[in-house]
Amino acid sequence: MKKAIAFLTVLVMLSSNAAAAAPASPAIAAGSYDMSITVDLSGSGKAISPYIYGINEYGHQDDLKKVTATALRQGGNRMTAYNWETNASNAGSDWKYSSDNNLSASDAPADCVQQLSKEAEKYNVGYKLTTLQLAGYAAADKNGTVTEAEAAPSERWNEVKLTKGGAFAESPDLTDGTVYMDEYVNYIIGILGDSQTASGIQGYSLDNEPALWHNTHSRIHPNRVSAAELRDKSVEMAAAVKKLDPNAEIFGPALYGYTAYDHLADTDSDTEWETIKAEGGYHWYIDYYLDSMKKASDAAGTRLLDVLDIHYYSESCRNGTADRLQSVRTLYEKGFVENSWIGQWCQTNIPILPTVQASIDKYFSGTKLGVTEYNFGGDDEVSGAIAQAEALGCYADAGVYFASLWGGSGYILSALNLYTNYDGKGGCFGSTLMPASTEDVSKSSAYAAKNDDASLITVMVTNKELTTPEHAVISLSGAKKTYQKAAVYMIDSTSTDIQYVDVYDVSGGKIDLTLPAYCAAMVVVSDDENAFADAKPEEQTLKSAVYDAPMDLVNKNGYVEIPITDPAHLKQIIITGDVTSSAGSQWGSAGCAVCINAVTPDGTKFWTSKGYSLSLGTGSKAIVEFDGTLNKKESAEDTVGTDVEAVIADGKVELQQWWSSSEKQEANIADTVSVKYTRVEVIYSYTGSGEAVRGDVNADGKLDSADAVMMQQFLCTEGTLTDWNAGDLDESGKINAADLTIMKRLLLAK
Repeated sequence: MKKAIAFLTVLVMLSSNAAAAAPASPAIAAGSYDMSITVDLSGSGKAISPYIYGINEYGHQDDLKKVTATALRQGGNRMTAYNWETNASNAGSDWKYSSDNNLSASDAPADCVQQLSKEAEKYNVGYKLTTLQLAGYAAADKNGTVTEAEAAPSERWNEVKLTKGGAFAESPDLTDGTVYMDEYVNYIIGILGDSQTASGIQGYSLDNEPALWHNTHSRIHPNRVSAAELRDKSVEMAAAVKKLDPNAEIFGPALYGYTAYDHLADTDSDTEWETIKAEGGYHWYIDYYLDSMKKASDAAGTRLLDVLDIHYYSESCRNGTADRLQSVRTLYEKGFVENSWIGQWCQTNIPILPTVQASIDKYFSGTKLGVTEYNFGGDDEVSGAIAQAEALGCYADAGVYFASLWGGSGYILSALNLYTNYDGKGGCFGSTLMPASTEDVSKSSAYAAKNDDASLITVMVTNKELTTPEHAVISLSGAKKTYQKAAVYMIDSTSTDIQYVDVYDVSGGKIDLTLPAYCAAMVVVSDDENAFADAKPEEQTLKSAVYDAPMDLVNKNGYVEIPITDPAHLKQIIITGDVTSSAGSQWGSAGCAVCINAVTPDGTKFWTSKGYSLSLGTGSKAIVEFDGTLNKKESAEDTVGTDVEAVIADGKVELQQWWSSSEKQEANIADTVSVKYTRVEVIYSYTGSGEAVRGDVNADGKLDSADAVMMQQFLCTEGTLTDWNAGDLDESGKINAADLTIMKRLLLAK
C-alpha cells in the first residue's frame, strides 16, 4: 500500500501584519498606495435592518453551524411544486422534472416548514421566510421523473387552490386530489404558532420566480405567466394569509432578475405588457406590480404586500475576478457601466437599488425591499469575499429590509461572518449606518456603523487592488467620543478564515494602517483603552497527514478508508479527486459523504456523516470541517438532528459516493459519474506546541489541577471537557471515575 505521510507545523497567524505591540504609525509597504477613508459621525445615521445577513436554507443546512445568519429563507425552484400535505416536490428543469423526497423523507404534513423552524431555533436565527405555491399544481407522488406526457393535469399532480372556501381539516385530505394553500397556512399556525411567536413563520413568499415558470416548471405551467394572472393570484393568496395571521409579512413577486423587473415574462410577440405599460404610464413591470398591490390593499382595508421581493445575480461576475471586484457598483453607483449586456443596454435603471426604491416610493410607499436570492460568485477566491462584503454594506446603505444569500461557500460565507461574527465571539457590524467614503471605489470601498451607545464603531474596508497594499488612514469626523483603540480582522488570499491582524492606536481620531493587497477587513474602533486586551487568539498549531494515493486505501466494503489518528483534534479533511462521466457530459457532480462511526464522552455510539460534492473534471476539491461536535439524528426522518459533543470512534472514516448529476442524466441518457480520489489531507489543530499532553482535558497544553477540577465537574454532570479524548486515561472509550483516579496519580507523580 503506497502511502506518504507528511507532518507540517504551521502557526496560524498573519505574520506580515501581526506585531507584538500595537503600532502607532505603521511603515508604509513598498509599492502601496495611499487611501483616505472618512467616517462621518456627526449625524444620527440610519438604522440597519438586522435581516440583511440571511441565507437560503436550500443547500445551506450543513453551513448553518459555521455561518452566523440572522434570517433564513425556504425557497427556490423546489418549492414551486411542493406539496405540503406529503412533502413531495418536483425539481422541474433543474433535475429531470423529478418528483421525489428531496425536501423531506417524511410523509408528515408540513414537515419542511417544521424543520425550518427547528433549524432557526437551533442556530438562533430570528426571521423565517417560507414559500407558498401559486403555479397551479403540486407533486402528487415521490416516484421520480415526470414525462412530458404526464404534464398536468394528470395523476402525477394535485391541483393547487389558494383558498378552500370552507372549514379547514385538522389533517389534510390525501384523497381529494387538491392542495389548499390557506389550509397550509392555518396548519402552520396550528403547529408552530403565528408570526409573533418564536417558533412561528414571520414571512410568506408568493412563490418563486414566476416569470420563469414556463421554463423551470413547464410540466405544470407551460405558458408564460401573465401580469394579470400573477396579480390576481398574489392578491388572493396575500388576503388569505392576512386573514389568518395579520402580522405575517407578505413577500412578492420574487422576480428572478433584471429582465423580470422590466417586463415580467413578456416577449416581442406578446403585447400584454406593452399595452399595460402604455395605459398605466409605467416605467417598468415593478411599477405595475406595486400599483396593483396598492389598489388591492386599499380595497381590502389591509396591506397585502409588505416586502417587494427581487433576486439579483450579477451578469458581469461571469467574466471573472476583475469584473467581480467592481460588480456591486451596479447596485448603487450612478454612471457606473459594468461589463455586460446590462451595462450596455440598461443604463436608464442604473443604479438598480435606488431605481427600485423610487418605484416603491411612487406606487406603494412604505413597502420594504427584499433581495431574497443573490450571489456574486467567487467561493474559492478573495474577490468573492470582497464582493460579498461590499454587497452587505450596499444593502445597509440602500435600506434593504431582508437579504438572503443563495448558495455560496468558502470566501463568501466568511465575508458574511465578517459582519456577524468577526471575532468568533459574536462581534458584529453596528446597528446604525454612518456615512463613509473612500477616494476611489474602484480601488477601495468602505461602510461604517456604530453600536447602540456609539462605544464601538465598525468600518468595513476592502482593498480591490490585486497586487498593491493599501496604506489607509481612517478619519473619524465629527466624533462625540474619544476613541482609543482599533482591532482589525481580515480575509485575504492566505485563508478563507477570518484572521485577527492586530490592535492599533487611535490618534487624533485617526487610524493609520496598511492593508495587504486583495482583502476585506473589519476595523473595530473602541472608546475603551483596554477593549481588545484579549483580542489576540491563542496560537494554533496545525499538523497534516497527507495520503497521496487514496485509491490504495480501498477497504473490503469497496470504499476509500482514511485513518484518523487523533479524533479529538481533527479540524479538516481536504479531499481532491478526478471526476469523470461515462457519457461524456460537459458538466456534472458527485454527491459524496464522509461516513463516521462516532462516540460521545459518555460512551454512546452512533453513525453519522458529513456531506460534500466534487465537480466533473480533474482536481476537484472539497473541504469537510470538524469542530468537536457531530450530528446525531434520532430517526431516519430527522432531517435536522442534534449537534452533540462527539468524535470519530474507530480511528477511520469512509469516503462514499451517494448520488450524481450530469448533463446527460438530465437528458435521460445513462451516465455513470465516477470519482477517483487523488489526494486526501487530514488536518489536526492544537493549542500551543501541538504536543498532546495526557490528561489535558482543558486543552491548554499542560496537565495541572485545573484539569482535575474540569474532570470532577464533568463526572458530576456539571460541566464538559474541552478534550475528553485526553481524559480517557484507562482507554475504556468513556470518561469514568477510574480516569480521575489515574489523573490524580499523574498529578502526584508530577
